[in-house]
Amino acid sequence: MPGIPFDFFVQWHLTERCNLHCRHCYQQAVVDEMDYGEICQAIDNIKKAIDSWVIDYGMEISPSFHFTGGEPFLNDDLFPLLDYTRKCGFSTALMSNGTLITGDIARRLRMAEVSDVQVSIEGLEEVHDSIRGHGSYRRALCGIENLISQGVDVNINLTLSRLNMGQIKGLVRLAEEMGISALTVSRLVICGRGKGLADEMLSPQELVDFYRNLAEIKASSRVMVDSRDPLFTVAVMDDESPDADFPVGGCAAGIFGITIAADGSIMPCRRMDLSIGNIRELSFRELWAESPVLWSLRNRHEYHGSCGSCRYWAVCRGCRAVALASARSVGREDYLGPDPQCAYYRKAK
Repeated sequence: MPGIPFDFFVQWHLTERCNLHCRHCYQQAVVDEMDYGEICQAIDNIKKAIDSWVIDYGMEISPSFHFTGGEPFLNDDLFPLLDYTRKCGFSTALMSNGTLITGDIARRLRMAEVSDVQVSIEGLEEVHDSIRGHGSYRRALCGIENLISQGVDVNINLTLSRLNMGQIKGLVRLAEEMGISALTVSRLVICGRGKGLADEMLSPQELVDFYRNLAEIKASSRVMVDSRDPLFTVAVMDDESPDADFPVGGCAAGIFGITIAADGSIMPCRRMDLSIGNIRELSFRELWAESPVLWSLRNRHEYHGSCGSCRYWAVCRGCRAVALASARSVGREDYLGPDPQCAYYRKAK
């Protein structure tokens, strides 16, 4: 629609190195990481593509880079990259485990004008430490306190499983007490080390019940409580959903954003271990326009099973990472099949 900017994001994993060893992590191995010069060239590559969209199609675009890892503070070039990215016209955000954020780092982040920092918190202390390691909870909270003291906007993210599904109210209270602006929920994806937690995935009915509870909490909390899960979108909308053949919301993979790994591999989503090229070698504009994988994600008729015929396809499409991981668990390479945790399936009219 005219006047409404297209929010386009790049989630950039600067490093695979991390100081924690979380039970659900999708990261699997240290790779040949891009250096500062290569990353700057890649940022220029993406900027050229976005600038061309604006000129050729008259689009209004709001682009952002979300830097993460591994743990992004283990990359020595983080602050020069934040500066370079901002000078290229992109807003910047960070995703971190929070444990390395000192007072000085928080001050430098404020000066770097990052829009926000997302810190992963998996529950209150006992549960969080059981997932991320002993002592990580208190160190993460110290990092959050340092950020807030410098006026840096902080949100926290929980990766949902049976291990922590009962922690949400306690985390909302924590966020309210600390001055954290938002709490978001992401679903567990059984890839990487997360494969060992397959039995901790919520059933479709458990997910329905959790999201109903989350919606009630969202309505009453002064903290922004939300989930980027497309199934949460369906859970809180009325039944008059659009039945369209083009995406207007839902799963962002390859539609509203892209992921770049530390070695330059480009993926629709970081939790979809599905490389479609490498930013070191390709024109980003051509890849975005011509990738068969990306086009299949945008085409309703490529989907099959319940997602392919669901009336909520345009605003949901299920989580493609969960669908792919589920298919791989039974030996199939299928990212366009049904989301196994969905209980909202409605056939198209």
